[in-house]
Amino acid sequence: MSDRHKPTAHGADSTFPTNIPDLMLWLDRHCPEPMPRPGQTIEEVMFAAGRRDFARQIKRHFERSLERPNAL
Repeated sequence: MSDRHKPTAHGADSTFPTNIPDLMLWLDRHCPEPMPRPGQTIEEVMFAAGRRDFARQIKRHFERSLERPNAL
């Protein structure tokens, strides 16, 4: 086994998931649905909502891909 350094993004606490179940957990952890905080601008709230919606779309896409038979 190699002791070679594996590159990661600066400040990353973990690497990006490489399989579907790990991706689902990653999306749940990195795109939560918090309540808006006092003092937040509408732009911040809408950006966070758009990010969560995008994460939901990705999650639905991958969930559907798990239901399809492998065509390869």
